[in-house]
Amino acid sequence: MNSKKYLVLGTGVGKAIAYLLAKSANTQQVTIGDIDTEKTVSICDFVNKFHKSKCVPTLFDADKNQNPIKLFQQFDVVISALPAKYNLRLAEVAIQANVHFCDLGGVVEVTEQMLKLNEQYPNMPVSVIPDCGLMPGLGVVIAKKLLQDLGGAYSIEILVGGLPQKPQPPTFYQKVFHSEGLKHICYDMAPILSDGEVISVKPFHDYGQLVVPELRCFSDKFNGRIEAFVTAGASLAALSFQKLGVRYFSEKTVRWPGFVDFFKTIPEFMFEEAVEEHLTIPVSNENPDLVWMRVTAKSELTGEKSISLLDLYDKETGLTAMQRTTGFPTAIIAEMMAGGKTKNGIFTPENAFDQANMNEILDRVSRLIPFR
Repeated sequence: MNSKKYLVLGTGVGKAIAYLLAKSANTQQVTIGDIDTEKTVSICDFVNKFHKSKCVPTLFDADKNQNPIKLFQQFDVVISALPAKYNLRLAEVAIQANVHFCDLGGVVEVTEQMLKLNEQYPNMPVSVIPDCGLMPGLGVVIAKKLLQDLGGAYSIEILVGGLPQKPQPPTFYQKVFHSEGLKHICYDMAPILSDGEVISVKPFHDYGQLVVPELRCFSDKFNGRIEAFVTAGASLAALSFQKLGVRYFSEKTVRWPGFVDFFKTIPEFMFEEAVEEHLTIPVSNENPDLVWMRVTAKSELTGEKSISLLDLYDKETGLTAMQRTTGFPTAIIAEMMAGGKTKNGIFTPENAFDQANMNEILDRVSRLIPFR
C-alpha cells in the first residue's frame, strides 16, 4: 500500500531525489518546493512521465517562509536540497513538526550547529540526518563499511569529484552544483585526522596529481591525469573515525589539472565576480559530466581495501552524474527514515544506521551506481 509522503526542497539535486522516491512502490506522493515555480512544475512533469502522477509542485521561499511547520506536518520526511545555510532552521522546524529531516549538508559549521540541537530537543521521536548525498554522505558510509570489513583501519582516504567529460579552459570545470557549494570547497578550513589528532587545514592542502585509468577516455589532453587536494567535503567525519581508532583520514576533491591554479589566486570577496563567467557551460547531452570516487582503507593487520565508482550523465533521463550520485543516496536514506530504519536524534549518515541498515543503503545504491 502506498503510504509515504515526501517534501523535497530545491530543484537541482532535488530533481534526482524526487525521481527516485517516486519510483518506490511505498511512495504515495512527492512534493517539490522551491521559489522558482517554473522549475517545480517542470520537474513534476519530468517525474510524472516516468512514475505516473506522484509528483506535485508547491511554492516554497526559504527566505520568507517564517515557520513552515504546518507544511512540514503534511509529510513523513522533509528533504532539503537547498544551500546549506538554510538547513539549521529547516531541521529545527522539522523537529518541532515531528517529521524526519535530511539534507545534502557539506558545510562543517552548519552541521556542528545542527548536532547541538540534540541537547535542545532530547528524546526527539524523529531522525535528522545532515550531510547525505555523495560527499559528505555516501563516501563516508563506504569508508565505515571498509573499516568494518577490515576489522579496523589506521588510514582512510576518499578521493571524489564531479568533472566535465569534455574539459575546457580556463577552469576545466563546469557548474555541476550550486556555486555556493564550490565556494565552500575553495575557502573552508577542512578537518582531517593526522596521527590520531583532528586538525584543520586550509583548502588545497596536500596537493598532488595521479592517473586514473578509467578516466583516460575523456580527455586526450590529460590522459586520465587529475589533481587532488584536501577540502572540507567530508564534514565532521574525521571526528567519527577518530573514535573508531583511525589515525589518518582525509577527503580530497579531484579536478582536471588547471582548476587549482585558476581558483587558488581568487580572493573570497571576489569569488562570484571572478568565477561565474567561467561556469557558463551547462551540463547537457552536448556537455555531459561524470563523477568519480575512490575510497581506500588500510589496516596494519588485514591489508588494504578500496571501493570506487564512476557514474556518467544519463542521456535517457537527462539527470547529471552529480544529480544521480548525490540525489540517489539521499532518496534512499529518506525512504529508510520513513520506514523507521534510522536512529532517533541527529546523526550524520555514518552514525545514523546500524550495520545491517548501512549495508542495505550500500546495496541499494550499488544497483543504481555500480561500485568497482
